[in-house]
Amino acid sequence: MSITNILDDVTEWARQNICSKIALKIPPKDTDPNDEAYEYKTAQPVVFTMYVPTEDKLPKNIPAAFPSLCVRFMEGVDDLATMTGTIGIQLLLSTWSPGAHGANGQFERNGEGWRDAWNFTNLAVAAVESVTNICGYEIDRSVPVKYGPLTEQEAIPDFYPFWFTWVTFQLTYPLLRNIENTQEFL
Repeated sequence: MSITNILDDVTEWARQNICSKIALKIPPKDTDPNDEAYEYKTAQPVVFTMYVPTEDKLPKNIPAAFPSLCVRFMEGVDDLATMTGTIGIQLLLSTWSPGAHGANGQFERNGEGWRDAWNFTNLAVAAVESVTNICGYEIDRSVPVKYGPLTEQEAIPDFYPFWFTWVTFQLTYPLLRNIENTQEFL
């Protein structure tokens, strides 16, 4: 198993099993909501691997980097005694929600947009906890699934109207080495 294969597999799994199950608000181009009625759009979160590109580096078919889910590799351990590998995965979830959008274009700016981020997080946690493996990689049940808000220096930063959370878990897999075939991944 290569790290890139695992990340590609988990990314596709997240696209199918998490992001396809929810539609969240997409920010307008200027990302600055006004207090008057305005239309907003929703879309399934975009899935990235390792980092979320800046707006100028987004693929042309992606209208915005928010909402999104980013699959990140956190650490890996190869246990040669048991011939098993373990990889720590972090899902970074982001949403944009300046407030409540009601019927007839009514908009109320408020600090309740965090609810979208946590509903998205609940969906991700449930998806991870409801399966025993992801694309053939076993979820390590001896390590808790963890989740929380994005923090900086142990404080939750205010990026209103953007909201950020994370989910972490570990996958295990048998160590199989085929050095000759690694060149195709470079």
